[in-house]
Amino acid sequence: MIVLKKVKGATILYQRVYESPVFALTILVKCGSRDERENEHGLTHFFEHMVFKGTETRNAEEISAEIEGSGGELDAFTTRDNLCFTCKMPFNRYKKGMEVLFDMLLNPVFKEKDIVLEKGVVKEELRMSTENHDDSGDELFISLLYPEKELGRPILGNEKSIDSFSRKQLINYKNSKISGNNLIISTVGSVEPNLFFNETEGYLLNLKESGCLPSKNKQKFNIFEKKVKREGMEGVNLYFGFNTFPANHKNRFALSILNNILGDGMSSRLFVKIREKLGLAYSVSSFPAYHRNEGLLYIFASTSKGKEEKLKNTVLKECFNLSETLTESEFEKGKNQLIGNLSMGIETALSKSMFNAKSTAVYGKPFEFSQVIKLIEDVDFNQVKNLAETIFKQDNASILLFGNV
Repeated sequence: MIVLKKVKGATILYQRVYESPVFALTILVKCGSRDERENEHGLTHFFEHMVFKGTETRNAEEISAEIEGSGGELDAFTTRDNLCFTCKMPFNRYKKGMEVLFDMLLNPVFKEKDIVLEKGVVKEELRMSTENHDDSGDELFISLLYPEKELGRPILGNEKSIDSFSRKQLINYKNSKISGNNLIISTVGSVEPNLFFNETEGYLLNLKESGCLPSKNKQKFNIFEKKVKREGMEGVNLYFGFNTFPANHKNRFALSILNNILGDGMSSRLFVKIREKLGLAYSVSSFPAYHRNEGLLYIFASTSKGKEEKLKNTVLKECFNLSETLTESEFEKGKNQLIGNLSMGIETALSKSMFNAKSTAVYGKPFEFSQVIKLIEDVDFNQVKNLAETIFKQDNASILLFGNV
């Protein structure tokens, strides 16, 4: 059972797993790169880096040494919708994990010399991403899908914006974004719940309850077909996007089943047709991308020069014909695959804590896994069939051919 408690505006979730030897902690900030102001492009990701550089009582080396010396792991990542920090520890060292992670997030010092050094590190990360053909094509595709607003901006920012970041900006970011109403704190393990809640309340005593809330602006989805030449590429990457709906939509699980049928796995329609029967690509896959206020079904494939038009037409044909040719057996397979994927995806304490935090960010409350399974099982054949008919239309598709075109 998941226990929910509110402290200083923050949502705190606790799930006890008696057999787990691991304590897992997730702190999710409900703002991401899309919530940055005009002069802050990439600041969320840069803030993620900088909290690892030191606090009032620990430097960067001491942060990592205390966690790893206790057998634990720290991690963090930035998305367009969220900023997330995670920690997993042996269950008998949980207090050390909580102490260090809360210290990092609530008491960073942002030393000037660390800011200068980390700018170089992040620009190296940006360079590696830009030089990677798949990553750069993906970023270009997203920027073309959402050209008018913040969702289309790169999470990392750009060299100019990174160079402009200051200690004052980082402090202002912390004060506005790291507030109770923006935090979801989720843990899974065998710790006594009262001990966990008491420890957490102690760390949040001085937390500001309200701050800058995540944007509710819906980004317009741009319909296009475009070819972009990329020097140095011998082949062609193909990106397809079909406009769908945000993460909390009633058809979310129907879309996930539809995606499994279309392009998730070696038994999916796209893989069987494009790789196994036609040999047009080594790999082809699809996945639903759910954002806070928007969503899309995303398809990626890569092929050799000269095969791109046939590959494009084959992918589109499979999509446009899916509603008419969908079978009950495919539907059942897709549903079972989704249940299996979700079950295996939350087999660890950390994945459970992240699942609980993310579902709370989307729906405003956590869902027991049995409730999620029930929602999937309630999806019927006609719901998926009608969804395919609605989504897979020429005037709802965006296509990018990127590389040797």
